[in-house]
Amino acid sequence: MNHSHWQLIPHQQFCCPAPPASTRLRQGWHRLLRLLGLGEEAPPERQDPLPDYRGVDRAPAVAAMDRFFDDWPELGDGSVWFLLDPPYSGSAAIARDWARQRGWARLSPPLATELEAADLPGWWRRQGVSGPWLVDDLARYLLRTTGGMGFLRALMVWLLQAKDHGPGLVVCDSWLLGFIDHGLGLAPPRLCRFAPATPGLLRQLGIRGDDRALARLAARARGNVGLALAIQAAEQDSEQSLPEPPANADDLTAFVLHALLLHRGLLPDEVRQVLPGFAGERLACCLLRLEQGGLVQQRQGRWRVRVFAYPAVREFLAARDMCLDSD
Repeated sequence: MNHSHWQLIPHQQFCCPAPPASTRLRQGWHRLLRLLGLGEEAPPERQDPLPDYRGVDRAPAVAAMDRFFDDWPELGDGSVWFLLDPPYSGSAAIARDWARQRGWARLSPPLATELEAADLPGWWRRQGVSGPWLVDDLARYLLRTTGGMGFLRALMVWLLQAKDHGPGLVVCDSWLLGFIDHGLGLAPPRLCRFAPATPGLLRQLGIRGDDRALARLAARARGNVGLALAIQAAEQDSEQSLPEPPANADDLTAFVLHALLLHRGLLPDEVRQVLPGFAGERLACCLLRLEQGGLVQQRQGRWRVRVFAYPAVREFLAARDMCLDSD
């Protein structure tokens, strides 16, 4: 049996690969262009597929979860583990496979009425669950409004303190975890994630190259397997370039991009709800400019940051001292 390079580790053991010098130079150059107000030609608009591992064998990653959770949950254990899911990493899909193989119930997100009323008891009764369960996307349990944040706050306290919910696994986006940490002051005590991509893992996924080239790719993707797949696909496509935020990107641009990442995509009405300080027309214009620049797109009605644009968007938000993800 071939050795698998997939590994699940405690979050505190994660060490993000350092970007190569060429990447840091490119980042500094684009930052200077934005400071000087010098833009670049927008890339052609394309609909890029999300790297959701279709066609990629997830079984080795599921086996890595088996190894990590070998003795959990024990009989009568009501503990909850959190699995960190950086954008486009595919961790949620792997967790769904793992839970499905064990017959775990997959919980449904709160209804809009439950979310706004912070009706945690009503939501839990509606699940009708008596055994182990999976929350496959905690971002769907938040809308950054007064009511929406109240639901998430109540849910987190219940998950971390109560034992009457049985054992469960919560898949939490890295941007949402950063918000929970800084905004709510809570830190899940049981937090794990997949180890950063290595040349061996990238080869296991079908990416070719020597160790040096694959290590550079993994570092550019911050150890994120899905981003590494996307960057590699973009570099093989002569018509696909990695977009950059426009030179005139302002605070509104940063707020919109941050909200989209925090919620893992928003409907147009939801964008207006979470950014009520801006007129609807300004928000619509901002989204259209970002779409034309290749940074966001609408998929199934939701505005999302494009996978090819994510590295540059994260760098842009970091340069503006926005609250970043727990990556």
